[in-house]
Amino acid sequence: MPSPDTDQRLAQQQAIYGISLSERFGVIMAAYGLSQRTLARVLGLSAPMLSQLINAQRIKIGNPAVYERLVMLEERQDETDLTRVLAEVEASEPVLSTHASRARQARLLMPDAGALLDADPAASLGGLATAEQLRTTAQAARATGAAYLAEVLDRAATLRG
Repeated sequence: MPSPDTDQRLAQQQAIYGISLSERFGVIMAAYGLSQRTLARVLGLSAPMLSQLINAQRIKIGNPAVYERLVMLEERQDETDLTRVLAEVEASEPVLSTHASRARQARLLMPDAGALLDADPAASLGGLATAEQLRTTAQAARATGAAYLAEVLDRAATLRG
């Protein structure tokens, strides 16, 4: 019977991940026919750390790359060549921060944004704002992790004076 502390940690895992990590890892191990040791290697963490997560001795996955690999395995478990999937996931280098992820998403959503930096940002932005308004907006963008947008706004503010 789990201790009250273990029950609390399991509840925290469920709040974070929707289900306990034991269940989540169990589904992946069954789908791919993996041992805990092999799953740990594919995810990029130690076998003892995986065991601690499974047994709710630890509440959450601390490394975003490990979590991203888990999600990849979940998303691809219905593919026919699971050996290839495991090799690709193990070799992957997922984005390690939300900041980098936001920058990548911005480039995917606005592929021409790079051209904006190379062009005259003030002309590109038109007469939409004063230099001070552009600087203030750049600070707000930077504070929310939108560094790419902040750079465009800073350059526009510099050109506007």
